[in-house]
Amino acid sequence: MHCHVEDLAAFAATAGAWLRREPVLHNVLLTLVADRLSGDVALSGAERFVRVVDGGVTVGAAVHTPPRGPLLAAMPPAAARALAEHLLGAAPPLAEVHGPVPAVEAFAERYAERAGLVAVPGTAQRIFQLDAVRPPVGVRGRARPATVADRDLLVAWAGAFLAETAPGGPAVDPAAQIDARLQHGDLLWLWADAGEPVATAWLSRRVAGVARVSGVYTPPARRGRGYASGCVARASRYALDAGATRCTLYTDRADPISNRIYQALGYRPVADVAQWRFAAR
Repeated sequence: MHCHVEDLAAFAATAGAWLRREPVLHNVLLTLVADRLSGDVALSGAERFVRVVDGGVTVGAAVHTPPRGPLLAAMPPAAARALAEHLLGAAPPLAEVHGPVPAVEAFAERYAERAGLVAVPGTAQRIFQLDAVRPPVGVRGRARPATVADRDLLVAWAGAFLAETAPGGPAVDPAAQIDARLQHGDLLWLWADAGEPVATAWLSRRVAGVARVSGVYTPPARRGRGYASGCVARASRYALDAGATRCTLYTDRADPISNRIYQALGYRPVADVAQWRFAAR
């Protein structure tokens, strides 16, 4: 079993075909590649696109976009361990890894063992998918696509979302993400009550028939009124009407409220994913 570091175009052609066999499970990886191929996200030069090959056949893949740790595809544990061995030479040493269970666990265990570190479980999430929306009833207001006039509000909300959901995580520039989505005109959604924005949800570009909902945020003072549910339902409906065969989203497995809310809209669980951190012994 061997690991091949490829440039973006080669990885998109080789690993991309393999990743598309599981377009929901691999949606984030496919989107990372698509955004860089299109130029929506500029290459930094620090990325690693790695394909795991066994007997000439692709059996695994990962994309590493520092400062975040590698994002793994769903792969056999043996392939994940081979990838961990390959990334032992990464500089600086990895601080974390993300991916589907159980591949990410096999990677974390092997990398920590060989690097002389301790693998510590971090966030645990669940992937959901939807192919038909059950919109909530009785929610005041309506959804609309965000515009450039909403940019400052969206940047502020994105910063608040990151501070709440990923405290202490790698520094991320939410303004760049907002600007990239605003260029498309229909990837950022707001729920407005009496004309005032009260919640938001993001859509990713459609890749392999799948659109992903993320960045769901309601300011604390506005919570408990169904605004986020309404916004997610409308964004999901829009994506399906625009040609997506399925929508997907990630939830925190430790948050029963969000899991219940999304299932009420028609989302069904697909797989579990996790983050593992590496710490000194």
